[in-house]
Amino acid sequence: MRALRAGLLVVLMLSGCSSPFERMWQGMGVCEFEDLYIDPSTGEPASNELAHYRPWKVEEGLAWYRVSENYHGIPVSGFVVPASTFDVHLLFIPLPLDEARREFVHYFGTDYSDVRPYRDGSAPLLTRNQGDLHTSVLDCTREESDDEEARIPDVISDQ
Repeated sequence: MRALRAGLLVVLMLSGCSSPFERMWQGMGVCEFEDLYIDPSTGEPASNELAHYRPWKVEEGLAWYRVSENYHGIPVSGFVVPASTFDVHLLFIPLPLDEARREFVHYFGTDYSDVRPYRDGSAPLLTRNQGDLHTSVLDCTREESDDEEARIPDVISDQ
């Protein structure tokens, strides 16, 4: 029985078993999200995973959430998803920027500091939260499809 449990643990570890929160954010590394938004016409989450969370506020086309989760070993204190046509996805990391960068290098092999892939929409950018310098933000914001620059929300400390 003990050997069976150990074998099952190895299989789960090797299969990359992840939490529902991690699966919900699985596209973060390339800024591609399927069903990670609030439907603007109904006000309902577009996915079952997102439906497990309740936003603490929805304003200006964005839904703001407070959580205590982990994203592949990195703590997450909140997130933002679109509740309109804005293509904005943010994870709030309750660590100062230098510490958050070390964590991302450790777990992902990159600190997400290169602005070029961020600008072309193929990778997030890890930045300092201007409203709370002890928090960092992993940001996937894409420009509006009509070539207008996307409105990046002001990140506030009471996220």
